[in-house]
Amino acid sequence: MPIVAGAGPEPAGGSTAAGALAGRAWLAALPDELAAQRRVMARLADLCETWPLVMSLLVGCSLGRGAADALSDIDAALGVDAPRGEPGAAMIGTAEAMVAAALPEMGALVDVLRHRTGPGSQHVRRIFAQFADGTQLDLAVVAEAEIETRRRAGGAPDFIPLYTAPGLPGTWQPEDQLPAGGGVPGSEPPAAYAVTGGQIREWAFHGWCMLIDADKYLRRGSLWEAHSRLHEARHYIWALWAAAQGALYPWHGLSQVLDHEPGNLPPGIESTLAGLDAPALRAAARASAKVLTTASEAAARRHPANLPEPMAAYVTRVLFREP
Repeated sequence: MPIVAGAGPEPAGGSTAAGALAGRAWLAALPDELAAQRRVMARLADLCETWPLVMSLLVGCSLGRGAADALSDIDAALGVDAPRGEPGAAMIGTAEAMVAAALPEMGALVDVLRHRTGPGSQHVRRIFAQFADGTQLDLAVVAEAEIETRRRAGGAPDFIPLYTAPGLPGTWQPEDQLPAGGGVPGSEPPAAYAVTGGQIREWAFHGWCMLIDADKYLRRGSLWEAHSRLHEARHYIWALWAAAQGALYPWHGLSQVLDHEPGNLPPGIESTLAGLDAPALRAAARASAKVLTTASEAAARRHPANLPEPMAAYVTRVLFREP
């Protein structure tokens, strides 16, 4: 989940308090099938008002885009009044502990995972809570400064503010706000982070690496490992195709393709599937090479890139020679 500030409906000229009311209005407008998610989010927003350390509560991804259903988890971020990096670790830990202690108030719990995540330059704590009714909360606890930095970089237009501390400067300005669906009607939403040509090249290169590994494992007779590498190659195909189609978070691959335009899949993607059968796996690897080429070229047209053509040619030759 991207740890970034996002978008919520706030009237022009609105105050921080108005932003909070807009978040409540957004919660109230959720369809009945999202009642369980609304229960957890509303209680967490209530608690944020009582916790001085908490600066903001944001919810995004499928909920923020208006694409959620009864099975969707709650992807959220809690901004803490703490310095960035290790100096803020203690305060972020305190906020994390407060959330964890309050989880039973939100519903019957099955289990909770708490761990550090994100890049080493940040201090981000993740809380994943599984509730007995099937609801899942995936919450990142992070310094508010990190959220503000990402917001100013243009990140996560699909994130909705459910709580913003009174007097928090520089956040939720009306000109930053977008509708809950994640974009201005009639326009294409900006990417959460700009996809570069270098990123396209890297994804394509990784895809070819996975396919050459699949060939290696097939030659060794290690079908499980070959199967695993094909699955990993398919992830890069999905990421490239998502980038080509202008999806918000293309590095998430398949989910972004389906969220963005579920009927627009990479041509031939179904032929990249195979069970634990050596001839079928080789046929799937060869099909994957063709689909990876198509997806890479499509992504490079949208985000000009220096594709790894020598690597692609080499791997293709290897895959199509007789074993």
